[in-house]
Amino acid sequence: MSWGVENEQKRKDIKELLDVSERIMRANPNHVNEVSKSDSGCWMEQIYGMQRHDFCDLAPDCPIRREQEWQKYLKENNIVIEKKPD
Repeated sequence: MSWGVENEQKRKDIKELLDVSERIMRANPNHVNEVSKSDSGCWMEQIYGMQRHDFCDLAPDCPIRREQEWQKYLKENNIVIEKKPD
């Protein structure tokens, strides 16, 4: 997979991720079937036990990426959301 990536740093990161994946699968071949859903909804955290947001371009529905984009939109448009006290 990493051979098709032109950016050297991203290629290195993907190789590292593949190495982590290989170690996890060697330790437990059923890992993918046994993992529980992560609290954040991040697929990478769920499968690999870590979050790498630079890989979110592979998953446009990443909840953390969506939240970051939403916060950026709010800031760029000077929108403040106030919560009403309960």
